Amino acid sequence: MLRRTLFLIGIISLGSAAQQPEVVLKSTTRLIQMNVVVHDKHGQPVRDLKKEDFTILDNGKPRPVSVFSMDSNAVLPQAPKLAPNVFTNRLQQKSEVPAGVTVILIDELNTKYQDQAWAKQQVVKYLKTIHAEDRVAIYVLGRGLRVLHDFTTDSSDLLRKLAKYTGSALPETTVAENSFDSGDNGQLDSWMRGAGGASGQEADFYTINRVQGTLHAIEFIANHLTSLPGRKNLIWVSGGFPLQIGFESIEAMHDPSRQQRTFGPEVERTVNALNDGNVAIYPVDARGLVAPAQFSAANRKIDLAPKLSMGPIVEHQQTMSLLADRTGGRAYYNTNDLASAIRDAVDDSSLTYTLGFYPSDGDHDGKFHKLQVKTSVAGLSIRSRKGYFDTEEKPQDVKARRVELRDAVWSPLDSSALGLLVQVAPSDAAHPGDLNVYVKVDPAAIGLTLNGELRDGLVDFLFIQRNEHGKQFSGEDDTVTLTLKPESAQKLQKDGLTFHKFVKKAAQATQLRIVVRDASSGTLGSVTVPFDQLKL
Repeated sequence: MLRRTLFLIGIISLGSAAQQPEVVLKSTTRLIQMNVVVHDKHGQPVRDLKKEDFTILDNGKPRPVSVFSMDSNAVLPQAPKLAPNVFTNRLQQKSEVPAGVTVILIDELNTKYQDQAWAKQQVVKYLKTIHAEDRVAIYVLGRGLRVLHDFTTDSSDLLRKLAKYTGSALPETTVAENSFDSGDNGQLDSWMRGAGGASGQEADFYTINRVQGTLHAIEFIANHLTSLPGRKNLIWVSGGFPLQIGFESIEAMHDPSRQQRTFGPEVERTVNALNDGNVAIYPVDARGLVAPAQFSAANRKIDLAPKLSMGPIVEHQQTMSLLADRTGGRAYYNTNDLASAIRDAVDDSSLTYTLGFYPSDGDHDGKFHKLQVKTSVAGLSIRSRKGYFDTEEKPQDVKARRVELRDAVWSPLDSSALGLLVQVAPSDAAHPGDLNVYVKVDPAAIGLTLNGELRDGLVDFLFIQRNEHGKQFSGEDDTVTLTLKPESAQKLQKDGLTFHKFVKKAAQATQLRIVVRDASSGTLGSVTVPFDQLKL
């Protein structure tokens, strides 16, 4: 990986001229944020609560509320239109984006075929009653993660596509609508390929790939939504997946060819991504009303003998409940009215409160801390995330950095945790046909560490060319090492960091994916530049 020294160029601007934040100095103190939904006894959202009306309990210990805001699903102010050949990953800089959004993820990967058509019909049933204030995007998870329709204030456009619905498949989208299929060479496709296996060992292999692929897709969505203010809802319409494998029977536990494992670390990483992005997950069981297998009409007799396993239905619902509880959402299962469940979840984004606090002890005990939010106003119901793991942020090695950069390249959605603005300028005589790329990085996400009188930092840049199916044709990476005097750090805070590079265009590529990562915090952003939108 190449290393380059810092240089600053001020030819493009990151949004409005609002007051710039101070340069980030890395420390062990971190902010714990939580979105809170408050309803009265009639189930209506409660407005105009104040900061002093809330109390946060961390393992029963009161914490001062350091961050407070009330958010609604009103449309954000119209952002200035981006100039030609300028691209950004900041959703709020795109037109008519609301402060509270909802993504409906139709999960074909984890849903049996006979349940898929009915679940999709329920989604259509809800969308035909969509409210004017609803801002809903629809993604589909199959062999890859695909965008059917991203956020829009024009619900009629979405309904026109739904009119093509035949009961067997959702209508196709186009590349212009940000469609992306991971393709034969996509990592998501390799994770998700296969639906079972002739042997228990082969079935375990496919289950592991399916679970990991699903969790990665949910992370991609969370990272995509991070930059939007307020609460974001992810409605996951799915048959679910298990939290563990290999423990379903005594035979499986004693079979040396089978794997016995849990998915705790992978789930924890996904939960962290959801909470970092203020995304609440609402699992909706696509199977509707289900009953234990021993009560199936296909059985000649009802077997009431106790079993070692709780069964896949319970296990999958446990996964749904865990993800909902840990992110402040709500799980819906054992109901045939999926449309109403989706409506309830969307309504939760109409009015929310964001609370935040800084853990004061700083001991990083590595344990799960139970969170509870209370209000001094009587008769109100409150729902928020249930806790967090108090773990110290450790420096990541080169391998971990490369894994995160690789994941950002494979994601069909741009990550917005680190704000980026990209300008493609005309090339010069010395680089005919090359892409002349300037990448400006939001300074608020660049972490600097104190080194005597100096401020040190490290920022990774990755440039990948690919086609619309995800096949890669060219890749280049650079690392910018920051060693700044205080006055240079202030200049970085004021002007931002702009990285310039000539990229030799690959003949078969149709887009350029640019990924930037701050090494100190792991904060990452990505921007996709479609070549057919360039006007040079």
